[in-house]
Amino acid sequence: MGKVWAIAVNTFREAVRNRILYILLIFAIVLLLFSGAVRELTFSAQDKVIKSLGLGAISIFGLLIAVFVGIGLVYNELDKKTIYTIVSKPIDRWQFILGKYFGLLLTIYVNIAIMALFFYFALYWQTYTSEAALDRAYAALPAGESLSWLSYLGFLGMAVLKSSAQAVKTFFFMPGAVTADLPPVVLMTALELAIITAFAVLYSSFSTPTLSAILTVFTFVIGRTNEDIIRYTWVIERNGLDSTMDVVKYHGAQCVAHVAPNLKIFFSNTAYQALSDPPVQYDRWMAYGVVYALAYSGMILVLAVLVFRRRNFK
Repeated sequence: MGKVWAIAVNTFREAVRNRILYILLIFAIVLLLFSGAVRELTFSAQDKVIKSLGLGAISIFGLLIAVFVGIGLVYNELDKKTIYTIVSKPIDRWQFILGKYFGLLLTIYVNIAIMALFFYFALYWQTYTSEAALDRAYAALPAGESLSWLSYLGFLGMAVLKSSAQAVKTFFFMPGAVTADLPPVVLMTALELAIITAFAVLYSSFSTPTLSAILTVFTFVIGRTNEDIIRYTWVIERNGLDSTMDVVKYHGAQCVAHVAPNLKIFFSNTAYQALSDPPVQYDRWMAYGVVYALAYSGMILVLAVLVFRRRNFK
């Protein structure tokens, strides 16, 4: 595993030098920090809307990082001719593929961690700087005294410190009332992206970056709509398989639904249960998600290794 880790660390270092990565990360952080503006645009369920927006941003930008960074993992090695140096060394091709996978996954998880911290900070910032918090600050002043600009700066400074401390606590699975049930959803999103990253590595092992990006995005979309595809086959079957086209659509949809990953269990179900009122316990979903992600990612990586081993670099 030492060789796998060496390749993973090198992949991570290459990824963090990618400008696209920083553009995506900065845009995601800005979106998360300004998610509080939604509070002014919604009349009901404001907290749920903000949380849904933040969780969706973490998921989508994690996908974009997997796509834009992962699609060139193998292709860049071929384009720069560095693959010949690598395969000539005592490094097996499965070690190369696993190293690339874990390096990309490490890159994605570091970015998820950063986005999650800023997301938690934004949620607590909204709480500590709300009108109710400001009213309490006014109430603490002596009778007849107004809140000076210096006191207001102190109020904002304390809000920053409290929000930062609560964000760090939530990150280490010690959430407060504001972020209750959110860390497991972020964890499930990370598991979902582990599967998508495995697909990105698979596609990168035999296709061009453009085709790899298209296939990775399609896999994500199909995975998120997997249960809807199953329901579509039920509708076709209920209406009757009277024509050849109906049979083709039925079996084609069944094939796609059973081959593609069911990503809805990682985000839609857990997010819905976490944001429900009151929150629903989803320990069973988490245990199932962990096993599902490990098994599915493992199968895709085995396939990627088999495909990569058949490539001829001469």
